[in-house]
Amino acid sequence: MVNDAAARGLVESVPNPAHKRSLLIRLTGEGRAAITAVFDHERAVLRQVGGDLTDDDITACIRVLSRLLRHLDDVDVD
Repeated sequence: MVNDAAARGLVESVPNPAHKRSLLIRLTGEGRAAITAVFDHERAVLRQVGGDLTDDDITACIRVLSRLLRHLDDVDVD
């Protein structure tokens, strides 16, 4: 994914001061704009779900669901 993002100019490699042999990957301005556009689109879709939800409600929902997904990532369902 990093190579694909780099090919599209969304990320760039920068020196890693903690590890001379590895690089850090950083979003470019275009990459930040792409991420912002995705977030804006998600918020617009979520606003359609319930007319009484505020931006704070949606932000809290995204935060909670993201945390749940991180914790459930290691759960073996078999």
